[in-house]
Order: sequence, then C-alpha cells, then structure tokens
Amino acid sequence: MIKLSDRLQIIYDMVPKCHTVADVGCDHGYLTIALLECGKVDKAIAMDVNKGPLNSAKENVSLYGLSDNVDFRLSDGLKKLSASEADVICICGMGGALITRILDAGLTVAKTATTLILEPQSEYDKLREFLVRNHFSFLDEELCMEEGKIYPIIKVSYEPDSSVSLNADELEYGPIIIKKRPPLFEQLLGKNKNEYLSILEKLEKKDTASDSPIHKRIEELKDELDRIQRLTL
Repeated sequence: MIKLSDRLQIIYDMVPKCHTVADVGCDHGYLTIALLECGKVDKAIAMDVNKGPLNSAKENVSLYGLSDNVDFRLSDGLKKLSASEADVICICGMGGALITRILDAGLTVAKTATTLILEPQSEYDKLREFLVRNHFSFLDEELCMEEGKIYPIIKVSYEPDSSVSLNADELEYGPIIIKKRPPLFEQLLGKNKNEYLSILEKLEKKDTASDSPIHKRIEELKDELDRIQRLTL
C-alpha cells in the first residue's frame, strides 16, 4: 500500500468511488496509485503539462503493477480530456489562478464530471468566485497543512440550476470551512492575523497620500483584520 502525505490523503478521501478519475497535474502519480490500489477507481487518466512529472508517474505506476489501468497524457490542463471521459477530475497542488485558468479553458469538459476536487495554493477567493459564477455547488471543504502552509481542498459539482452566492468571508475562507471550523481554521486565522498586523505596522510608518497604492493596501489589510475578528468570535 502506498503511503500518502496528509494533503493527498484528504484528497483521496474526498474522491467518491467511480469508474474513471482524471488526475490533472499528476506529479509523481501517488494519488493515482492509491485510488487504483484500494479499488476506489477502475481507471485513471494521469495528466501533466511537463514530461518530467509524467515520466515519474509512469515509473511509479509501473512499480505497483498498475500500468494497464492508467492512461498517461501530456496535456496543458484539460485539453487532452474529452467531455464525460472522467467521472471525477482532481486539479491539485497549484495556484488558484492557474486552476481557474484550467477550468475556464476546459469548462465544457469540467461540467461533464460528476465531481471536481480542487486544491488551490493561492487566490482562493478568485477560484471560489469563478465556481459560483459558473454554477458549481460546494459539496465539501477541508484544510490541510504542508511545509508549514495551510491550504483548502474544495469538492464541487456542476449544478446548472445552482444559484449559490457567497459573501466576502466565504469567498476567502470557504463556506463549508467556516461552518465546520476544522482545527486548522483557528490556526489559519491566527497566522493570517499576525502576518497582516506585521505588514500593516510597516506600511503605517510610511507617510503616504490618501490616494496612494500604499494607503489602499492599508485599508485592505484593515478589512482583512476585521474579517478575521468576525470569524474568530
């Protein structure tokens, strides 16, 4: 049995039992191996934009004797995936802006999957805003920590009649995370508070005009601190 990191274990746990999973940005192929090993999926499509990670995934999958169950594709995002080809699409371990770009470019394909599991490592609010705008419903969210950083993992499905709306707090931290308040949530709020206070202290020492970019950033930081205060109560 392959041993997964805490981050990949959470992603693994979110994947429902299905026929085919597409692992976009498959890296070393560990998630693909785990899903096949335990029978959660019958087939995997391992995809990466770079040859190096894809070849590494091929080697690892071969070591576990699972090559017959995996289709390897050199692909920029979802370009080499057809509509309805995968029941579940995982796009994990990259920036939120990149995930948004991948989904936007392959939206027709993404909408045909029953479940999408996304793990943005930045710009969470922009990704959630995109999901809401394109009628994806939030099924689950979790937080994970890797190398001292805390990231959300988001499980969604396309619902054409969905009319979900999220406020600014939910866009930033996640509607389900706010509701569930997992242990890492308080840690994340505390970490962000300390970081924002440190930046704010430095910026407020500068003499700036009220219409300057620095002043605008100061106001943004104050808004973020107000948000953290609300969510901490």
